[in-house]
Amino acid sequence: MQNMVNSNKVFMVGWEYPPDNSGGLGVACQGLTEELANQNTKIKFSLPYDMNSTVSHMDIIGCTHPNWKNNNIFDGTGTGSGSCNPPFFAYSQEYIESQSMGSLDPMSPIENSGYSFDISKLRKLPESELEKRVNEYATVVGQAGQTYKNDFDVIHAHDWMSFPAAAELKRQTGKPMIAHVHSTEFDRAGLNSGNQYIAGVEYAGMNSANHVIAVSYYTKNLLVHKYGVDANKISVVHNGISKLNTPPDFGNHHFAQKRPVIVFMGRLTLQKGATYFLDLASEVLRSIPNALFVVAGSGDMYHELLFKTANSNLSASVVFSGFVRDKQKNRLLDRADVFVMPSVSEPFGLVAMEAAQRHTPVIVSKNSGVGEVLTGAQMIDFWDIKKMSQTIVGLVGDKQFSQTVVNEQLKNIDSQTWKGSAQKVRRIYEKFFSGK
Repeated sequence: MQNMVNSNKVFMVGWEYPPDNSGGLGVACQGLTEELANQNTKIKFSLPYDMNSTVSHMDIIGCTHPNWKNNNIFDGTGTGSGSCNPPFFAYSQEYIESQSMGSLDPMSPIENSGYSFDISKLRKLPESELEKRVNEYATVVGQAGQTYKNDFDVIHAHDWMSFPAAAELKRQTGKPMIAHVHSTEFDRAGLNSGNQYIAGVEYAGMNSANHVIAVSYYTKNLLVHKYGVDANKISVVHNGISKLNTPPDFGNHHFAQKRPVIVFMGRLTLQKGATYFLDLASEVLRSIPNALFVVAGSGDMYHELLFKTANSNLSASVVFSGFVRDKQKNRLLDRADVFVMPSVSEPFGLVAMEAAQRHTPVIVSKNSGVGEVLTGAQMIDFWDIKKMSQTIVGLVGDKQFSQTVVNEQLKNIDSQTWKGSAQKVRRIYEKFFSGK
């Protein structure tokens, strides 16, 4: 096996990257690649758009298809500006539901669900715009792979949108492929139903891969039991968290100075459990009438949640901030008295780590991977509104309890670094670099 100090070459197939990201996938790709580069890994990273900002630690390759020019197919504006915008709606629940071609039985492995996942048959399914772009992206990445075939030893793909491209790259170059699973169709559909095409691409991608990386044991278990992936083929590499550029400002109340603030942050979709957060608000307000609940994020459930807020007489106690990032995001997490992540199914949940890092006590669903490393957080079933509300009341009313939770979380944060995650990924790479 090669020594860790040797330079290894990787072709990563991505779909988004900061600042052009809609969620945790881009953040995870940034944290992982920065640390891999620090460990002397040479990375070429493909994206389905031309990135305007520069990245110093790796080579960004804009793999755009000729069909995409003068057509803003990714953001749906159709203004014809001639630019290829980042595909922000890749995980849109609205897209998933509108394109659904049948429900997947959440209690059965995918290979026994009655669907065929042969690639040739998948391509005969009706194609949405996103599906077409995924396939076109695969074509362009395959072409790029021919250009750079002497510049990489391993292919590393992030989530389903990148799997067909990585499989094509493997077919053309013969290089080994790693499928990195940050989220699955079962997660996005709340372990209930999903899109046949997407689930099929995931199934085919993981079976094409020489090895699979899961972001948690929670996800590994799902891959084994729902997708039928051999457990020996899967390595768990938890996400890390980057050091803060600016220290947390948790002592100052930036807004609502006299009100306890409880925060939800994530896509407004079935998966993230936003409706449970509103149920939680109704329960907590019985004990803390002046509590303020902030819903930070955007998604297809936005209007449904607005109506639920009004129908539940919560309008004076719930604020919808929309999608937040950077300073707004940090300030909101600094201000929060409690952060709640009531996800129905969460492969990891990086935002919970970010909240903990800013000295905010965190409550996470038991159906989340982040609980495996953020053991200081309060882990509660997403549906247990009574217990979750009692915990919030306790954290708000008992400062000693709150500080104890914060301190335990900070210990977890200190040991959960991207450096450690990158070292685990490097060890997986080395199996292929060394020919083992």
